[in-house]
Amino acid sequence: MDEQTTQIVHERRDETGAVVERAGLRGGVPHGPTYLFGPDGLAAAEIGFADGRLDGPTVVYDQDGAARARLTHRAGVLDGPLVVSNAGRPVAELTYVAGVAEGPMRCFTASGALACAATMRHGRLDGEMVVYRPDGSVLQRLRYARGLLDGEALDLDPSGTIRRRGQYRAGKLDGAVIEYDADGQETTRTHYVADRKVGAMPDAEDGGAKAAWYSRLLPKR
Repeated sequence: MDEQTTQIVHERRDETGAVVERAGLRGGVPHGPTYLFGPDGLAAAEIGFADGRLDGPTVVYDQDGAARARLTHRAGVLDGPLVVSNAGRPVAELTYVAGVAEGPMRCFTASGALACAATMRHGRLDGEMVVYRPDGSVLQRLRYARGLLDGEALDLDPSGTIRRRGQYRAGKLDGAVIEYDADGQETTRTHYVADRKVGAMPDAEDGGAKAAWYSRLLPKR
């Protein structure tokens, strides 16, 4: 019998004799599904292997037998959808390509309502992120670039009216932050440079006042 091509089933037991792991082996390494069991005998996880490497679907279960996580490996790396759940409700959904998060990402509240939607590129947030209230209305619209806040950031009230508008650059507030009332009228305007509050530029024609204001934009030594 060729041990390199013949698959056998191996079981590992705890001190009470209960099976805690059941795995297919080929050539002495895991091949095919491996099953893990909890102390109560219920399934804790089902993990796919091929020639000793993670390959195929993996499901992790909670104590009630509901799937807590579903993911897929190919040749040892994450590749495919990853879904994390709690008590049968989704918590997060994203996709991996060759071990790197890529494409749409969604997160959910404890009740299963959509909490945020964004895009991953090369393992980092990139593009628009929309944050939702439990009632489904939009709370925030944010822009990311290479994992950092970058671009316009909006806070909205439940009716969709913009209540705050700001600008980020490389993860830091940079530019005017404007707040609005319920009718959309501007109420305050504050300027930031690299997360540092610098106030508003003077309206007066006094050149000295404006020069003092501009001096606050210079990096501190």
